[in-house]
Amino acid sequence: SSKIIGLVGDSGGGKSSFISLIMRFYDTNSGSVLINGIDIKEFSLKSLLNKIAYIPQNVHIFNDTVASNIAYGKEIEENKILNSLKKVNLLDFVNSLENGVYTKLQENGSNLSGGQKQRIAIARALYTDPDILILDEATSALDNKSEAVIMQTINSLKDMIIFIIAHRLKTVESADEILVLKNGQIVCQGSKEELLGNCSEFKKLYGVS
Repeated sequence: SSKIIGLVGDSGGGKSSFISLIMRFYDTNSGSVLINGIDIKEFSLKSLLNKIAYIPQNVHIFNDTVASNIAYGKEIEENKILNSLKKVNLLDFVNSLENGVYTKLQENGSNLSGGQKQRIAIARALYTDPDILILDEATSALDNKSEAVIMQTINSLKDMIIFIIAHRLKTVESADEILVLKNGQIVCQGSKEELLGNCSEFKKLYGVS
């Protein structure tokens, strides 16, 4: 099963820097970053980035087929496309379209709902079979109901490490572990219940006294 890690903290607390270190946009000054016990410096940048899928807040959907939007420049393998759509609970919707996975989407996904766009983005990420999935405020523009459905999908994913950067407590409350960052340091870590009990910074973030 997957391990889900939530990253929370004030703006400028270090969440983006944390992710940049994992993706090796720059190297650590001290200490090291390990993936399954291996220092990321042991991997070439290309092989490292092949292990990681990143989903930003603003997803780009381009004027092409569902399949092309998911393969995103890689070779289209229809079974793999269908499997990715199934994992994000979008297969029934796509099958209901006139040309299935070969239905054209409009630029910026203007013929899709916000939740559908985010699912396409997650399907795109899963198409690469990543070891690590990073959601960077990926559900912040969605309403509560759409976000709940997306998080249900995330919680059902298997065999990967999932990092979720979020402002809303609801987004990370089901994480196996939450890291609270402040001034570039991890000041607390634990489950939501543990942090509400013993982490003043976490309680401050979410207005709990």
